[in-house]
Amino acid sequence: MATRTTSYKDSSERIPFYRNVKTIGILAQIIFAVAVIAGAFIIYRNVATALTRSSLPADFSFLDSRAGIPIAETPIRYNPNDNYLKAFTIGVLNTLKVALVGVLLTSLLGVFIGVMRLSNNWILRQIATVYVETIRNTPLAVQIVFWFTAVLTPLPPRSLNPIELPGGALLSNLGLAIPWTYPSYSFSAWLPWLIVALLLFVLVFGFRRRQILLSERPGNPWLPAFIVALLVAGAGYFIAAGGSSLPTNIASEVRATSGVATVFIDANQNGRKDNDEAIVPFAAAEVSLSQGFLEAQTQELTESRQIIYSTFRFPPIKEKEFAQAQVSFVDPEASQGLSIYFENFPSEGVVYRDLNGNGSFDRGEETNTSGTRVSGYSAKLRLEVTDFKRRIVADRNGQIRIPRFSAEPAAEQESAGANISPAQLFAVPAPSEEALQLEVNIDLKESAPLVMSYPSIPIGPYFGGISLSTNYLALLLALIIYTASFIAEIVRAGIQAVPKGQTEAAKALGLSGYQIFSLIVFPQALRIILPPMISQYLNLTKNSSLAPLAAYAELFAISIIIANQTGASVPVTIMIILAYLIISLTFALVLNIVNARIALVER
Repeated sequence: MATRTTSYKDSSERIPFYRNVKTIGILAQIIFAVAVIAGAFIIYRNVATALTRSSLPADFSFLDSRAGIPIAETPIRYNPNDNYLKAFTIGVLNTLKVALVGVLLTSLLGVFIGVMRLSNNWILRQIATVYVETIRNTPLAVQIVFWFTAVLTPLPPRSLNPIELPGGALLSNLGLAIPWTYPSYSFSAWLPWLIVALLLFVLVFGFRRRQILLSERPGNPWLPAFIVALLVAGAGYFIAAGGSSLPTNIASEVRATSGVATVFIDANQNGRKDNDEAIVPFAAAEVSLSQGFLEAQTQELTESRQIIYSTFRFPPIKEKEFAQAQVSFVDPEASQGLSIYFENFPSEGVVYRDLNGNGSFDRGEETNTSGTRVSGYSAKLRLEVTDFKRRIVADRNGQIRIPRFSAEPAAEQESAGANISPAQLFAVPAPSEEALQLEVNIDLKESAPLVMSYPSIPIGPYFGGISLSTNYLALLLALIIYTASFIAEIVRAGIQAVPKGQTEAAKALGLSGYQIFSLIVFPQALRIILPPMISQYLNLTKNSSLAPLAAYAELFAISIIIANQTGASVPVTIMIILAYLIISLTFALVLNIVNARIALVER
């Protein structure tokens, strides 16, 4: 006969809370947190009192004041009349612009160099070794200054003579301008489709992942989810593009004196842009004019560390953008005996004297050696363009920029004057208001949800696309090249940590070298590589505070300006600490989640 006994503990035998280890641990943490908060409050009160006595800001009320800080590179719309908070936000965004791109590119370069370090090719292995040992032992500050002052500023050509890269990109001493995609006014019609595509991606991914887990067989839940989301988003894009039409009362106002047009919603239909009327950013348009004139003076300049004589440069115009173009001397009598040679018709060329009489330009004929020193020929040239047309996309301020054409040639403007004083005789006359009143036609086009903006050079700076200044490129290149030298060593160590038996077994199965590396060695090495790489990503982000060496306005540089202007050194320092802390913790959180997903699970 089986018996069952019931055992229980009397309530009088329970451990008192002050002897319970778990309870004591919780109480200790609460007491420690209260002590830290109290200590921080006491420090803050003392600092605030001291700052108040010194008539310095002790709080963050200054953030609503006008900043008055000119910032060259702004990812979002900004002007000096905005407050300090927006200026600080620009600094954070500029830091993220460096950090995100830097993390991606330095990972690719670091992995490439790390694999080269283990190559069987002796030359590749030695190149990678020299790269790592040289770069990581050179201070980062020195590398930033080198890229900015010795490479990117003096070597590329000037802005009116850019290097045209494949795809429509332009490179000059202003930096790199590349084509870029922007959301147009019809993007809102596509947005619901994107939301539906995202929801379907999550649902399909979850359903497919559950199927794989239940079947206990290998599978890829990402591919079907991505295909479904892509199909829905693609269908929505074409539907939104087909049903798009120009916004009601959209108009454009042209200021011919500056070559600038503004696209806006003309609510009162008066044909002018009023202060309360909204602009239309990223609107596609075709700018055309029947006839226009540009003028340029020959120059003697230093470009790419070479002296160039007798060169003239108009704003770059492509041959497909005009029906006819003609370049001539403004004063043919003063330029008698000189000829024009085009290096890029009709925008760029040199003025020369045909010394050997062969009817063509030979190097050296652009220099004038008759004087006491070698110099170029001085001449003023005129470019006449007929039926000019350019497809262009407005910027985020709703502005469209074209070359500053005039409606009359300068010679006719001079003859139109009734009286010319002796002082005006030798001065370059400013174009009259009537001469600049061009008949510029802005034909606004219906746009798809996304528009492709290509860079151009209407006067000097880039317009259109996305511009990466030499300051940004110098900082970015230095951070990428420097951090990649450390990542390369991490990758090399991670690959060498994979047991050689894995490689030998793969060779026994007949796998190729690429299959062995991509399917067996590198996935196992990634578990070892990723944790120390996270630290390098954080170092790259924090090292971006050296941006003032390249005159790039990021978080630290803008914060220092704010502190100097307001005297709020302590609040600004707290903002810097919190900003870098949030960025670093976000990086660490995301990458630690990835690390946990790929980590080897032991039984």
